[in-house]
Amino acid sequence: MNDTTSINNKSGTRSTPNAAVILENFRFPLIELSNAERTEWKEILFDSIITEYDARRLYWYLETQYTDHFPILVEVLNPWLRDEIDHAYGFALIYSSYTGIPLDQVTLEAEIRKPDFSIISPIANDAFKLLIMLAYDEIITTHVYHRSIAKYDQFDSQQLSTWIRKAKKDEIMHFFSFVQKAKELFPDRINEIPSILEEIFDIDFEKESYSGTFVLDHNTPDFPISKQEIKSMIIPAIVKKFNE
Repeated sequence: MNDTTSINNKSGTRSTPNAAVILENFRFPLIELSNAERTEWKEILFDSIITEYDARRLYWYLETQYTDHFPILVEVLNPWLRDEIDHAYGFALIYSSYTGIPLDQVTLEAEIRKPDFSIISPIANDAFKLLIMLAYDEIITTHVYHRSIAKYDQFDSQQLSTWIRKAKKDEIMHFFSFVQKAKELFPDRINEIPSILEEIFDIDFEKESYSGTFVLDHNTPDFPISKQEIKSMIIPAIVKKFNE
């Protein structure tokens, strides 16, 4: 298998090397950090694991609950899921090396959480809205990873620097694929996008805590992009992309 071939949603080939390639024999670099910094990085890395890990939970939920429109989305959902599983594995490798917690224990901690998808059901039951929600989530994650690059580079590790850039590239490709599929399947509904994004934004910031849904996990005090930035910068950019 060639891990650096260009992306193709139909064949499922990758646009970037996978975690096993980038993080082969990875050891977290020895670097002095304060106790506060060590705790912060532990939280950042574990949050990265679970938010990526939960893509499979969302996929299974959509597959079982929305059998009417799930089949028309498989072409974009399968490559997306493959990449998100790879991201979860990569962050788990990094976290395990950072903390000294065995990889199987890290995976167990991610697995035993119980998701609740009721918050997103009003969106997920409409294939067009679902694609908009996924695009919204992926572009926000792209911005998060972009802002994380400088922090990862401070470790002076080629593997960590390559990894965060790979994750960012995958997320923006997912965004483009969801936008493309939405425009392809529902060209007559493009005018609904601003109101749909408003609905998604309201759900995102009304819920009190993250419930393992993969999407809409941005309403936390430590989230690196503010509510106002999402509303004033990211949402207009999404609308613009759909109108191109």
